[in-house]
Amino acid sequence: MKRGWKIFWIVCACIAGIGLVLCIGGAAMGVTFSAIGNAYGADTARYASYWHSWDDDDFDYDDDTYVQGSAENVSNFSGISELSVDVSYMEVVVRPYDGNDITVDVSQVNSKLKDKLVYDTDEGELSIETKNSRWWPKSAGNNTGYLVIQIPENITLNEASFEMGAGILKIEAVKADSLDISVGAGEAVVKEFETAQLDVECGAGKGTLNGTVTRNASIKCGVGELAMSLNGNQKDYDYQLECGIGELTVGDDTYSGLGSERNIDNGTGKLMDIDCGIGRVAVTFSEGV
Repeated sequence: MKRGWKIFWIVCACIAGIGLVLCIGGAAMGVTFSAIGNAYGADTARYASYWHSWDDDDFDYDDDTYVQGSAENVSNFSGISELSVDVSYMEVVVRPYDGNDITVDVSQVNSKLKDKLVYDTDEGELSIETKNSRWWPKSAGNNTGYLVIQIPENITLNEASFEMGAGILKIEAVKADSLDISVGAGEAVVKEFETAQLDVECGAGKGTLNGTVTRNASIKCGVGELAMSLNGNQKDYDYQLECGIGELTVGDDTYSGLGSERNIDNGTGKLMDIDCGIGRVAVTFSEGV
């Protein structure tokens, strides 16, 4: 055997050995395949593969030029106090407006997919879901379009939940007592939010948020990236921090390294719980310490 091949196989054996040791170590600490699936989502790989090839140029939303669609493409919902959105493979825009009802505009959704969006209302809750979304790329290619949800600017929802597998979530402004944002392998941009309870989960995607949390926040990041800018200062919260092999920055402090944990009690009674796996989380504040 030539010397070059010997070196190649030795390197392969070393890498395999390191992988085996890491697997054994993970198993010893209680890691299971189901736990990995729960942490990062069973569909993360599928979403990520689609996300990298996704192109929405033909249907890109522009707030400066947006005009609401015709009546047959717009649904109006009154008396809504809770909003739940669970979609994939498209762009979702949430914007405030000076009306009285929540509106859902599908005028810019690909015509092949409009009937795949399902609305349901129950005791003040509006839910919007995609039906058979895994087949959307085959039906419409990469141009699935964008959905626009308008919320009256003078209301605060009891609950607002947004779950994106792949695609883009753009929230111009939202106010809710409880705000839940989950991104699989896409991207979420929240320009302005106000909530008492914030829950953010970022699997392999990317999130950028700016707003106000008046009570508690829970942030979980797998292999993605999350940047959040909050009104107030770093000492407005107590902290429960956990970082795997990723990088976690909170205000002026940075935490990294395998199994880094930190509990910080500032006596505020407002808890910020952050779990950073192997990705990156950065939380900044508008005021200095």
